Amino acid sequence: MEAGKTTINDAVFVEIAKEAMKKVASVYRQEKKGTLNGITRAFTEKFDPHITVKKVEAEDTENAYGTIALDLRITVIYGVVIPEVAKQLKEKITSEIQTLTGYSVERIDVYVEKIILPEQIGDQKDDGEETDSE
Repeated sequence: MEAGKTTINDAVFVEIAKEAMKKVASVYRQEKKGTLNGITRAFTEKFDPHITVKKVEAEDTENAYGTIALDLRITVIYGVVIPEVAKQLKEKITSEIQTLTGYSVERIDVYVEKIILPEQIGDQKDDGEETDSE
C-alpha cells in the first residue's frame, strides 16, 4: 500500500548535510578532534556552516520524492585546497541525502566565507578556556 504522502522538513536536510560535512576534514567545525577540540561554543558558532535548502516536491519533478538544491556557507582552514574541499563536500552530502531521503540533489553551491589560520584556532581556544592553576 503506497497511499499517503511523506514530507521531509528542510531542517532534516540541514542536519544530514551537517553530519556529512563532519566527514570532510578541512571544514572548520567544533567536533573536529585534536587542536580544534574544546573550543568555546561562542567562537565555534561564529564559524558554524550555514545551510539553506531549496526543495521541489515530487509532483513538480520526475523523481518520485523530489529534488533539492543546497547553499553551503563555510569556513575552511588555511592551507587546504578549496576546490578539492568543495568537491568532497558535494560528493559526501549528495550521497547521504540521496541514500537517506530518496531526494535527488540538483546542485550544491559552496560559498567559502572565511578562512582561518591554524594558530587562530589555538589562540581562541586558549582565550576561551578557564584554568585552575592560579
